[in-house]
Amino acid sequence: MKKFQIKTIAVVILSILFYTSANAQEDDYIESEEGEYIDLEESGNITGEIDRLRLKKNYNLGDGLTLISQSTKINFAQSIQLLYIFNSADDFETTNSQFRVRRARFKMTGTLFDNRVYFRLRLNLVSKFQSATSGTRSFNNVLQDAYAEYRSANGKHRFNFGLRADYVDSREVRIEGELLGLIDRSLISSAYDAIFDYGIRYQGEVSIKNNHLIKPYLSITSGDGNASLQKNYGGFKYGARLDYFPFGKFAGGGEFYVEDIYREKRPKLIIGGVYSYNVGTTSAKGTNGGRYIYGDSNEDELLPDYGKFTLEYFFKYQGFYSMGSYVKAQAYIPDGIAGEFKLNGDWAPYNDTPEEIENTVMSRLNTGSGFNIQAGYVLPSNWSFAARYTTLDPEENAADFATQDKEYSIITTKYFNKNNFKIQAEIDYQENRIVQEPNGPKGIFYGQIMLTLQL
Repeated sequence: MKKFQIKTIAVVILSILFYTSANAQEDDYIESEEGEYIDLEESGNITGEIDRLRLKKNYNLGDGLTLISQSTKINFAQSIQLLYIFNSADDFETTNSQFRVRRARFKMTGTLFDNRVYFRLRLNLVSKFQSATSGTRSFNNVLQDAYAEYRSANGKHRFNFGLRADYVDSREVRIEGELLGLIDRSLISSAYDAIFDYGIRYQGEVSIKNNHLIKPYLSITSGDGNASLQKNYGGFKYGARLDYFPFGKFAGGGEFYVEDIYREKRPKLIIGGVYSYNVGTTSAKGTNGGRYIYGDSNEDELLPDYGKFTLEYFFKYQGFYSMGSYVKAQAYIPDGIAGEFKLNGDWAPYNDTPEEIENTVMSRLNTGSGFNIQAGYVLPSNWSFAARYTTLDPEENAADFATQDKEYSIITTKYFNKNNFKIQAEIDYQENRIVQEPNGPKGIFYGQIMLTLQL
């Protein structure tokens, strides 16, 4: 084998192991292919069907590894976020701290047939392997994305099939964890967003006069999240999103990362509305299907439904951004539930009144409302400052998902190379929903420092 070929193979293997990317949701935003490339075969003809395979020269942080042939583009990515976190009750009698790997992801994306087919595979290498769901009802939370998408010739109509972050969660879920303005998503996201799900989806784009733009989204998914890799419990989840852009598109795919690091020259705004309805839900919010399965007196499955409505906005202008969301989630409990199937499959009848049974089912569902608003500003020096306020209002008989129901956060970020390399320092205070003792702690303080690196 030629020395050139041996060196080339070694470079490709090492690049795959250590590469990461700075793209936002790559199903919606793809970097241009501008820049110099080098041939991987001196003859310029690797096979009879491929004319040229190229690697990008003059590597910049965040470029990563992209292989391009005549009609195919394949991209390998890896990202890492390292976190130190400190927390204490507000009486400071006890404190806790730890170092964590917040995220360590590997993904592969690409386009085939001159960008008509797109695919994406992503693994979360630090997933938690233990779950409340056990026994015969389990799920794979290492696999986060695995889907293929067909795109029309003009790119304005897209159909995808598989596992991915869903369109019908809040605006925060439309943004990768590496590109958030704060270290974590808000309390309403953790309370109500299912995030990953299997299904089929449509995304469109409609241009209107005077630079106005509308993006409709439709989805039919399992409603069970990652658990549907094993089985689809209950019925399907149906959802729709409608985003309105009164001032046109954001610069550089700016709707898919939080802070205005590109400093929009003109105001940009998204106003969005989202609704989803999960027929026969078997988990608290559609994340871990199969956790709770109910039946009637004949031991036939009888499950509650779960609906969610979201209204939101996202604004950017000259380094300033603001984002807000309101979420309302409701459950619909059918009459006739007489018992439940335990995790091992055994039937356990209830000996309660219909009202008590309804309260039991409600106590396992995340229902209620929530509101989040945040804003920040990026200085020309690439220092940024942001603040966030979030409140939750769970229903009376809902699951205990809001031990802390109000959160106040402030953060400063230093961008060394946009979202490819940054350090963030954040302070949060979360108020306890119920104060257990008259003079007991009323909340919890958090301090967090995180380094994000995308190669």
